Amino acid sequence: MDNLQLIKTLFEYDYWANGEALASLSTVSGDAEKPRKYFSHVLGAQRIWLGRFASPEPPSAEPWPVLSADECGAAIEEVHRGCMDLLDNPTSEKLEDNLAYRNLKGVEFQTPILDVLMHLITHSAYHRGQVAAAVREAGGKPAATDFTVYVRKMKK
Repeated sequence: MDNLQLIKTLFEYDYWANGEALASLSTVSGDAEKPRKYFSHVLGAQRIWLGRFASPEPPSAEPWPVLSADECGAAIEEVHRGCMDLLDNPTSEKLEDNLAYRNLKGVEFQTPILDVLMHLITHSAYHRGQVAAAVREAGGKPAATDFTVYVRKMKK
C-alpha cells in the first residue's frame, strides 16, 4: 500500500470513528457537555487544518467551537467531504511537498503535507480518547474507535 492509499484508508477510518464517537454522546443520560466539548474540538481542529490547504492565512474556524450534536453530525460530513476532496488528486510524491500556513497566532510554518495529514489522524484519535473517558465519567457507554475495530468491521 502506498502512502496515498494509506492516508485515504486512515481518513475513512477517521470518518467512521467520528461517527461512533458522536453516537456515544447520546448514551450519556445527564450532562454531555464535557465529552461534546472534546468532540467539538476534534471537528474544529479538522476545519482549521482543511482551511490551511485553501489559504496560508490564519483560519477563521474556532479550535474549540461549541457545537450541538446536530452541528457535530453536519461537521463530520463537511470535514469528510473536505478530506476526500483534498485526497482526490495528489500523488504520493505530492504528499512530500510542504504546506505553507500561519498558525492561529500568525506564525508562519512549512510542514510536509504527509505529516500534516498524519497529524490530523493522530490528533483526532487522541481527543476521541478524551471523549470516551468523558462519556464513561458521565455514565454513558464510550465507543470503541480503535483502528483494529474499524478494520474488523470493514472486513465483515
